[in-house]
Amino acid sequence: MDDLTGTFIKRAFGPDCLNEPEDLKESIRNSFHLRGPFARSYELQRDGLAEVIRTRGMSLTEWEMLTQGVVEFPGEDELYAYLQHAHAYFFGDAETPPPLPAQE
Repeated sequence: MDDLTGTFIKRAFGPDCLNEPEDLKESIRNSFHLRGPFARSYELQRDGLAEVIRTRGMSLTEWEMLTQGVVEFPGEDELYAYLQHAHAYFFGDAETPPPLPAQE
């Protein structure tokens, strides 16, 4: 996983934005319409997250380190289902953010 993707995951799913997915989605969508490096950043974030999902390139331990353990998953299948929905929400056509897993 590259640094930009790690930073995106930390920002999007860490304690600062976790409860404000609509605000983050709006910010991401607004950056898509910019020109130059900001537009490229959108593409890199979108493609970087897609690559992590496709390759399953992040362990639960890495997820917990990046997100400060705010949301825990019982297994990698649940993590990647959540990330797939998040990708569809932030970069695709999903209208609602992914539901958070039940916490024990």
